[in-house]
Order: sequence, then structure tokens, then C-alpha cells
Amino acid sequence: MLGDVTALLAGQLAGTQLLFELPPSGNTGVQITRPLPTPRVVLPRPRPASGVGVSVGWLSCTWVAYWEDEKTFFNWVEAFVGEFVAAEHRWRLYDTVYNGLHGVKVGTKVRKDGHLEIHLDVPATVLESLEPDALYAFLHNVAFYAKNVSRLDVTLDDWKKLITPFQLEVLTSSSEDPYTLNKAFCVTRVEKSDYRRSKGPTGGDTWYLGTREGKKGNSSDVLLRVYDKARESQGEVDAIRWELQLRDDRAKDALVSLLMESHIRGAESALPKYMGEWAASQLLRFVDFRDRSKDKNVSRCPRLPWWDALMLSAVKAVPVVVKPPLTIEAMHKYAYKALPNWIAALADSVSVLDPSIKPDDWLLLLVAEGRQQRANRKADGRSSRHDLVLREAGLFL
Repeated sequence: MLGDVTALLAGQLAGTQLLFELPPSGNTGVQITRPLPTPRVVLPRPRPASGVGVSVGWLSCTWVAYWEDEKTFFNWVEAFVGEFVAAEHRWRLYDTVYNGLHGVKVGTKVRKDGHLEIHLDVPATVLESLEPDALYAFLHNVAFYAKNVSRLDVTLDDWKKLITPFQLEVLTSSSEDPYTLNKAFCVTRVEKSDYRRSKGPTGGDTWYLGTREGKKGNSSDVLLRVYDKARESQGEVDAIRWELQLRDDRAKDALVSLLMESHIRGAESALPKYMGEWAASQLLRFVDFRDRSKDKNVSRCPRLPWWDALMLSAVKAVPVVVKPPLTIEAMHKYAYKALPNWIAALADSVSVLDPSIKPDDWLLLLVAEGRQQRANRKADGRSSRHDLVLREAGLFL
């Protein structure tokens, strides 16, 4: 069956995606129809030796009555995720909110019982940048001292592309009802209706197993997404991603098991070697692909060849440290790639607004305005994420 699907897909070509619009040509003035999307500087990652990559893709956790005060917490967390600046908006009913680099976010409040509550969101970009010893120390505190781990994403990247989301749908959809899960080759406790495939924002398919909504309207504790990471990352990770989203007790149990087993095997030095095996075990706890026609006892049914190959490779997978993309170098690459035509069009058209301003003078005024805005933010105790990049590079104190 999978061979037929592969043949069917062989002639399809992946479309390209424009990162930004060029100003219109011709002497008709500047005609802006919509704001520029933010381009990305994409540097493809090297393929892992095992053919499968592993990482912790997202972490959300909450401490209650553990940290003495905010200063103590920030002294600890900034060593791992970088500096924070105060935000002016509320978030998740927290009284005080702080933003960090690459989407890191903190919310704090004093509860009615007088205890300090601190919530932290850390995306994959930051977690993947931590060296093994730092990642172990950070996760150790979360696993054993955070009151709640509300979300933990476990990710496996299949660089061999043993199966695609579309092929998974063909394998697991019922012939009578395409919206019902066919469990002839799928071993899972998920209800037959809790699966689907949909088009993502970048045009790629995503295969879902599980649901965010439980029977009583609460979030379910496990959701599996399988999608083309190459499309989503614009070529940075050329793999099919298996992303297991764990919540609440299931998330904390998984994190504790990772830290406990790593500690038994040698603490921080064992964490990278064990992470692939841990991720595979978490995935197998949720779903297994076997030929159930071979035996009434599911445990004696053979695993499908592609799934067996994926799990064997996953056990050997080790996390790769990837530094966050937002750096001085990345900002300059972005500017030279995306902005020259846009800036030139604005400079050449400034005479329409004010004939007394020359194009080159307008550019200097624009830079001066940016510096003034940065100075105003600093005076008010605020910063933008770009200010934080400059500060970490030692260029803006």
C-alpha cells in the first residue's frame, strides 16, 4: 500500500514561497498593498548520523511558593534563557509579564494565599541552544521543583522520511469513513474519531492523532502531530517531524522519567545519549504501528517495517545544540536580503511627502529616529528583542 502511495507522490513538486514583496516597477510612485512579512535567514541543519533528530520542542511550567522573590528567579533563569524586559500587557491573568529572546515569556503574580506564582514558557529555539549540562540543570529544577508542567513537546525528526503525513492517512483512514481511524495497523487507545489530516499554513499536510479537547471540554493530555518540517522551517530541517505534545501530569511524569534515568546513567553526561530512547518510549506509549492481522495478541504482532526502522534509529538519536538564529549576523543578513529595494523605494519617494528632504538625508533621519526610540525605551526601562540582541553582543548597554 505504501509503495503505491510513494509512486503516486513521486511526481509532485514542492512549491516555493516568497519571503517578501518587491516595490512595483515603473514611475508610478510607491504603491504599498500590504505590510512585509518577516523574512527568515535559513541555514540548513546537517543530517544526524542516525537519520533521526531528537529534542524537547516546548516547555511550559509553573512554580508556586518555591522562589523567594522575582529577583532570585531571574538570577537563575537568565543563566539559561537570556535576559528579560518588562512588557506592558497582561498575559494568562498574570499581573506582571516579561518577554525574553526568541519567544521566551514569564508571568508572575502573588496569589491570595500570599505565595509567589511564576509561569515560564520556553520554545524549542532556546531549549535546543542549551549545552547538555545546562539543559540537564534547567530541566532538573523544572522536573522536581515546579508545581506543574502544563506542556512538554517531545520531537523526533525523521530525516529519512520513511513515511509522509499523506501516507499515514492512507494507512490509518477507514475505507467506509475517511474521518474514522482504522486500527488494522495502528495500536492506540485514542478514540477512532480523534484523528485527522489537514493542510498547514505553509501548504504541507499534518496528520493528527489525539485531540486538544477532551470529552468534558478539557485539553487532552497527549496530541501527536506529524508534518513536513522542511516546509514549516523553510528548508532548515529537511525531515518529517513527529511532535508529541504532553500536558499536565503526563508531561511532568515524562520529564521526571527523563531526569531520573539520566541521573542513574551518569547525570548530565548521560542525558544526550538517553534522550532518543526516552523520546521513542514516550511515542510508543501513545501509539504503535503493527500488523494486527498476524495474531490476536497485539504484543506478538510484528511492527510495520518503516515504523520498526524509525524506532531503532530514534533510540540512537542524540540532540544537536543549535544556537538561536537571531544574532547580529542574522540581522544583517536579513537586512541586506530583504530591505534594500524597500528602503530605496521609500527614500526615492520621500520628496512626495516633503520636497525639502533629500533621499540620503531621509535615511539618516530614519536612523536617528530609531536611536531616539531606543533611548526612550531604555529611559522607561523597556527594550525590544533587537535591543536585547545588541546588549548581549556588548553593543548596547
